[in-house]
Amino acid sequence: MAAGKLMHAVQYDTYGGGSAGLKHVEVPVPAPKQDEVLIKLEAASINPLDWKIQSGGLRPFWPGKLPVIPVVDVAGEVIKVGLGVKNFKAGDKVVSVLNPKSGGGLAEFFVAKGSLTVPRPPEVSPTEAAGLPTAALTAHLALTQSAGSSLTEVARGKTSSSPLPLAAWATMPFNWPSSATPM
Repeated sequence: MAAGKLMHAVQYDTYGGGSAGLKHVEVPVPAPKQDEVLIKLEAASINPLDWKIQSGGLRPFWPGKLPVIPVVDVAGEVIKVGLGVKNFKAGDKVVSVLNPKSGGGLAEFFVAKGSLTVPRPPEVSPTEAAGLPTAALTAHLALTQSAGSSLTEVARGKTSSSPLPLAAWATMPFNWPSSATPM
């Protein structure tokens, strides 16, 4: 991407207001920094975390500062990789979760941490993939913290439930912060 190029995005600059508080804007295309990838948006998923942040329900923690381009669950195509990113190249189809402090998913392009991005299997559509990150984290937390079991135990059938397909998605190699909660 050429330096100084603008993109379309949706952002808010005050808390509350729901959809009426969202504004269409043109902002510079972000550049990937160390360990980041620049991704062209194919699909985004709005979830309860996003509206709780916009409503101000998670102040003063999220977002970090206003204005903010909301949405954290995204799928797209890698355009450029930053220094230190070895797992991806331009053209790769990926799914990612963005930092809730900065969001960025309702834009034509966004940057994501390479460690919070995984390849999107060809049989999974961008729309399906964008719906996975927060849902997978929620499932992961339910299976490991609330139920008191590890995903290894679930996969080996050592628990009373058998959510293997869900466990497979929940074990995607996202490096979730240990204190992360979706709601």
